[in-house]
Amino acid sequence: MIRTIMLLLLCLCTCFLSSCVETKYLEKLGLITAVGYDQAEDEKITGTIVLYQFNPAMEDVEKILISKSKTSKGIRLSQNLETDHRLVSGQLRITVYGRELAEKGISHLVDTLERDSSIGNMVYLTIADTTAEQILNYQMTERTSNMGTYLYNLVKQNVESELLVSPTLQEFITDYGSVGKDPLLPLLKASDGKVGVAGFALFTRDKFIKEIKKDKIFYIRSLMEDYNAGSVEVELPLEKVKPYLSNPHLGQENDKVYIMIDSIKSSHMIKTEKKSTPSFNVKLKIESRILEMSEEMKLSDPKALSLLEDEISDYIEKNIKEMILMLQDEGTDPIGFGMEYKSIRGNEDLSREKWDKLYKDASFHVKVENKIIRTGVID
Repeated sequence: MIRTIMLLLLCLCTCFLSSCVETKYLEKLGLITAVGYDQAEDEKITGTIVLYQFNPAMEDVEKILISKSKTSKGIRLSQNLETDHRLVSGQLRITVYGRELAEKGISHLVDTLERDSSIGNMVYLTIADTTAEQILNYQMTERTSNMGTYLYNLVKQNVESELLVSPTLQEFITDYGSVGKDPLLPLLKASDGKVGVAGFALFTRDKFIKEIKKDKIFYIRSLMEDYNAGSVEVELPLEKVKPYLSNPHLGQENDKVYIMIDSIKSSHMIKTEKKSTPSFNVKLKIESRILEMSEEMKLSDPKALSLLEDEISDYIEKNIKEMILMLQDEGTDPIGFGMEYKSIRGNEDLSREKWDKLYKDASFHVKVENKIIRTGVID
């Protein structure tokens, strides 16, 4: 009897509680999948949002809304007055910041995202090569059902393929809030009927300061995260490998040989000591497979293989050194050398300002070891 009464009370409570939950009909909602922000005149911001609007009578409808205000919340209020659908942020997947705005700083806009409880911390952050409005409103040759979903999938699959450093809201906030590490975000570009990743945006604090080409990300990412299946194209002097070419006459018109290595498994180590002037020892170990070569080599010869391993190691080492020195000159630290230096100081405080000064005078010693474990698919 008691069990029956308890069950009845539970059912009644469930009914009462469910009646308190706000009912949201999909047909009445505008699901925001992407937002973009650009610098406008009079200290205003241009906000662009991409919506999914459900309509049972037809395919899902994409809609773009563009408004101006001095705050992101002001933009949302204005956009609510331009649609008969209730705007909700629970499906937001990606945010795009225009170049000019990003150069002035985006922390205030990122902070607004973080404070919105309806938005998850796995939202991707990106920078537009020109404006966010151009990216989100671009008409691609292959029409996508929703630009927000397309951009999210674009970034997601490249992160999973180890071609991008994951640019989530949580990771940006962590890097921005850390002494000795700066954010790094994908740079989007629209051209020739396509929208894709054209490079990467380097930051000092929350300000976009410089872009790097997409083929250079390996030399940063390899010191941030270990690869499980990475790839990189290397360029070697033809003279170095000429004695081992299968047909030396084929390479007479070129002075370089190009090699694509993939299936890269890597491990990195960054060590420093507690000195007044920081000095870092950077070691990168790589296991790789040769996927393609612009010239045919006698890779069955152990000497040829050993030479190739050494030359590839030297090439990657040289590029990493150049990348680190460029980052140092620009005053940005996406790799996190400052965090490594701070970790050995114990209880000694390290401010951003102090690390900025130390970073300028820091020295770096790089060593790369590459081992070729396969020279082709049929090995």
